[in-house]
Amino acid sequence: MNSPRKKRARPQPRPQDVSTDSTVGSDYTIKYSLNEFPRGSLVTRFTSLPSKREVFSVLEQYGIVSSQISDYSVAPVASFRQARDQANDGIVVPSILQAQQRQQPVEGPLKGTERKKKSSGCGWIFAGIFLVIFALPVFTADRAFENGRAAVTSYSSDMGPFERFSYCNDRRESLADSSMRIWGEEPGFFTDRVSPSLLHPANVAYMAGCITQ
Repeated sequence: MNSPRKKRARPQPRPQDVSTDSTVGSDYTIKYSLNEFPRGSLVTRFTSLPSKREVFSVLEQYGIVSSQISDYSVAPVASFRQARDQANDGIVVPSILQAQQRQQPVEGPLKGTERKKKSSGCGWIFAGIFLVIFALPVFTADRAFENGRAAVTSYSSDMGPFERFSYCNDRRESLADSSMRIWGEEPGFFTDRVSPSLLHPANVAYMAGCITQ
């Protein structure tokens, strides 16, 4: 009888080593979650997609034992050329780059907006100062106000608002013309005498007295 042949043991595949040569293999990002600590990640180089044993072997080199690891993932790191090609093909860039782009200040429009806000704020200030300066002689023009009240007659009291305004304005112009013939000059800004000029504090006081009487 022939003696049984002995079976040769098949050689077991050896796990690939982490390559330190930058020209061999590809970079992979290993992201891991530990049982009692925050998540972490690292980048290392393999000749091909690493297995679970190879991943744990790399993590053990950094003091992380397999019993501490609750979850992990491995993804290849895109090269500079791949990232450039993706951007040229219209692929959405990572959210980190988008956040950085949103955080970059746009100086031109902001400066222009700030100048507009400053100029508009100054305009309101000047307008307020002008109103205060104009309103002060209006309230102190007692003679013009009383002349306006005296111009009201019994028949003008029954007029409508527009007709009443036209009547009072005509009386104001007549009084201003007669004052000019007497004084020979227009009244000053703080004078309580009505003026031929429309924008004068005494004219406002006269119209107020005539319309409200």
